[in-house]
Amino acid sequence: MLRRISVLCLLLYSAAIVKAQDQLDKSLLMDYLQEQQYDLVIRYMEETVKPSHVNGLAILANAYLQNGQTADAEKTYQLVLEKDSNHIAARQQLGNIARAKQQYTQAVVHYSKLVELRPDKAIYYRQLASAAFNITGLQDTAFALMKTSYRLNQKDPAVVLFLAEEYIDRKDFPSADTVLKQYRLFDSTNTQVIATLVKSCYIQKKFQDAVAYGEPLVTANAVQPVAYLYLAVSHYSLKHYDSTIRVYDKMMELVQEAPETLKYYAALSYGELKQFEKSNELLQACIASAKSKALDGYYTALANNYEQMKQYRQAIAHYDTAYFLFKEPMRQYGIARIYDQYVQDPTRAKRYYQLFLKNSKPETKDEKNIAAYAKERVKSL
Repeated sequence: MLRRISVLCLLLYSAAIVKAQDQLDKSLLMDYLQEQQYDLVIRYMEETVKPSHVNGLAILANAYLQNGQTADAEKTYQLVLEKDSNHIAARQQLGNIARAKQQYTQAVVHYSKLVELRPDKAIYYRQLASAAFNITGLQDTAFALMKTSYRLNQKDPAVVLFLAEEYIDRKDFPSADTVLKQYRLFDSTNTQVIATLVKSCYIQKKFQDAVAYGEPLVTANAVQPVAYLYLAVSHYSLKHYDSTIRVYDKMMELVQEAPETLKYYAALSYGELKQFEKSNELLQACIASAKSKALDGYYTALANNYEQMKQYRQAIAHYDTAYFLFKEPMRQYGIARIYDQYVQDPTRAKRYYQLFLKNSKPETKDEKNIAAYAKERVKSL
């Protein structure tokens, strides 16, 4: 993420510094930037830019960042702030660097300054909220900041999903539904938003609504296993047995596997339809799955795949299922690591690290190293 600075931004910087430094070869610099030859930009700028020229230092820092030289970028951005403490790009990138290094307190310093400088920009409140949420005791502050971001821009799905999940956790379902439905008016294709809406409806036992919102996911072939589970059970609750089976079949079609609970409800549905042989087949599969020692590996592999795909909630769900079936503490560690490193939810991360430490009995060197790491993370979260 830190290196995703557009060529256009760099070109704008170069235009600014040409005005300040007439000796720069504008044409040459433009060519380097357009070709993304950041090593050549760095060499040229290091030889040309003067420490007193803030914009020149800024473009050099950006080139460092694009070239993977994060430490040099950080150092150079600090020089920019020494000259101009209100420099937007320097604050932005230093905040991003600090957050990537999990230095959330430092990130908050930079993002807070951005909010101060641009109090009408929703993205700065979102960034500040995301960093603050990882600092113990600031979760409510983060929630308030995210609500401000939402007030300024209701079309940011990251903000909508954050607020919706928080509202659901707080049992404030009307507020959760409001932000999700409002966003759906802007974009009815965001499957994660729709999946969260299905979840909210199901928890409230609004099964008809869960069906209404969930069926378009099936039509769109969206891979949303948790939403499919809520949808299938909603259908079953409404005695839509054919539809329960259809959702199960779609899940099997998309990923060649379905959560055991979904398979179970499909089996019950076949039973209600008097198709007992098919029902028994699925029930036997459920039993075999529950007994299979290999199933832990299957669910863990699925979790790893979803993690690599950055679908972290699905990854957590599969780790959780694996632990439920086989009580292997490493699955709790997997959940803790995702909450810690990717979802950036320190409260849940700490809880799962603690559960892992409580249940684990490390024997090998690697297991002991993991346990030691978990202990240190618990202390710092």
